[in-house]
Amino acid sequence: MRWWKRLIFSIISLIWGVVSLDYLYYAFSKLTNAKGRPENYEPESDGLMQLLGLGMFIFWFFITALYFWLLKKSSPQIDVVEEDYKTGKQTVKKKWFDIILQIAFILTGIILRWVYIIYIYLPNA
Repeated sequence: MRWWKRLIFSIISLIWGVVSLDYLYYAFSKLTNAKGRPENYEPESDGLMQLLGLGMFIFWFFITALYFWLLKKSSPQIDVVEEDYKTGKQTVKKKWFDIILQIAFILTGIILRWVYIIYIYLPNA
């Protein structure tokens, strides 16, 4: 992959990681009925919100899978064929560098957002 494509994907991954933390927190709060009143559970409204939270989780996984598919299509399709010297059997090793790099950037974005919330946002609230 060319350096400018890798840079663009890295920026997108970093932003996706920062946004994902808030999005997944919101989806989890909908999914678990985080209003704090379990005695006043109303299936018509609260159950619908829980389904919305589940749908938000599924949508996040779909978008992430679509992003990784696009990343895999954009990265070079070079595989390495290795031969085991004992058995003589050939195996194909896939190249996963670009995907692992982008996963690291997504996790970095999540950690940066978490650090911002813990050390800057919450002490001032």
